[in-house]
Amino acid sequence: MMLDPDLLRTFLAIADARSFTAAGAAVGRTQSAVSMQIRRLEQRLGCELLRRSAHEVALTPQGEILRRHARQILNAQRAALAALNRPEAPYEISLGIPDDYALGLLPVVLRDFAAVHPNAAVTVTCEPSRDIIHNMAEGAYDLALVTEGQGPVTGQVVHQEPCHWVTAAKGDAHRRDPLPLAFGPAGDTYRRWAIDRLVDQGRAFRMAYTSVSMAGIRGAVLSGLAVSAMARSSMTAGMRTLAEAEGFPELPVLRICLMTSARSRTDMVQALEHFLVDRLRKRAGDLGGKPTPADRRRRRSATL
Repeated sequence: MMLDPDLLRTFLAIADARSFTAAGAAVGRTQSAVSMQIRRLEQRLGCELLRRSAHEVALTPQGEILRRHARQILNAQRAALAALNRPEAPYEISLGIPDDYALGLLPVVLRDFAAVHPNAAVTVTCEPSRDIIHNMAEGAYDLALVTEGQGPVTGQVVHQEPCHWVTAAKGDAHRRDPLPLAFGPAGDTYRRWAIDRLVDQGRAFRMAYTSVSMAGIRGAVLSGLAVSAMARSSMTAGMRTLAEAEGFPELPVLRICLMTSARSRTDMVQALEHFLVDRLRKRAGDLGGKPTPADRRRRRSATL
């Protein structure tokens, strides 16, 4: 028995959107045509894949199994077609990204992109958002992911997720006075947010550790040297979050923008751009992310 790729594509559209109407718009079919395709797929497999109610569409256990395999099947098909189309033509794309995103967000995105576009060679350079924005203006990158609020950004917000105060799971740095902090250099978004809120509280603090590397900041936190603030995806085992009940006020939602170069808008660059937008927005949905306004608090430059 063979599984029709068109049926699998429609099934995945429903699984992602949890809506027959939205899935129809995604695959270019009417809602009735989508329903007919799902009936055909269920009849062919001999099991129920979806449970429908007046308010939602949910996957059955068999549907969850098929979703994993269907994505692999379609990715393999795209990879085969891409390799056969122009096997001799490599594509080089340069991407600028801060190292905390590279560690927390990028591995899965690049793996999935390589499965669909095996001839693409993506060169990733990690540096702070402020430097990426400057270098992007000089034409250094085809694409860049940067933190909103780090400079003049001409791009769309493609991902957002909660930020947390963090400390070592078995440490006591968060109880010390003055509070020891670990952050990037002056101008770092997390550093600015944290200091703004500590100043509002009237809480004493000191900068115990400064590093341009997220790995360095993680090390300072894990060793019990200091407290920091970071996005959920940047946290690692051995850390725990600090809540308002422990004296640590809520932090803004991190917003990540995608910048593109007007001078290198090749088909493959646009393919990676669309892929990044799609995957990161889906990830934001998985994290419960909803559109939020940028943090508008007044910057206390003297304390940074």
